[in-house]
Amino acid sequence: MNVTVSINEVLRDILGRFQLIYEKYYQEVKSDVITPDLMQYIHFSADTELYDFLYEESPMEIFGQAKESENNVIRHLVELYKKMPSDYKLTLVSDDFGRSKSSTLWFLAKYGCCCDEIKFYNIDTMKTIWDYSDVVITADKEIISCKPENKKLIVVDRIFNQDVKSDKRINNLKEIENFESI
Repeated sequence: MNVTVSINEVLRDILGRFQLIYEKYYQEVKSDVITPDLMQYIHFSADTELYDFLYEESPMEIFGQAKESENNVIRHLVELYKKMPSDYKLTLVSDDFGRSKSSTLWFLAKYGCCCDEIKFYNIDTMKTIWDYSDVVITADKEIISCKPENKKLIVVDRIFNQDVKSDKRINNLKEIENFESI
């Protein structure tokens, strides 16, 4: 059994951290950042400015120094990992690129995360997540939207994914007692 867990908004509060760092260097956001559509909250005039801010100017502050989405959620994930049967595999996925990849690895390391594999994907490779996963635990609407029929999806509830269908919904990863029960 291959279990895949998204990092952003399941393990890491990336939206809250983005808001904090944007306001540190620029100005207040238009409203609290509660969805991944970042351009609607900020005062940049072009996507390129956003990408420069995220991946060139501040990746360590945003991706590396972010807090957990829920207190001790990574500790819980480590306990799930330790208890999983030997024929299970845990993969973490994130849509980072450039310097945000190393920042993400630092985020995971500072919380003592354990897993079998970490994969970074982009819009072109996102569908391949389902090729190596039997179960995906995510909050990401794009991953959710390409779910095949024969796979299991657990959605971590967020304001931006309330309208999507899933096999199971949870408020946070800590609601999962063991991987065998999913």
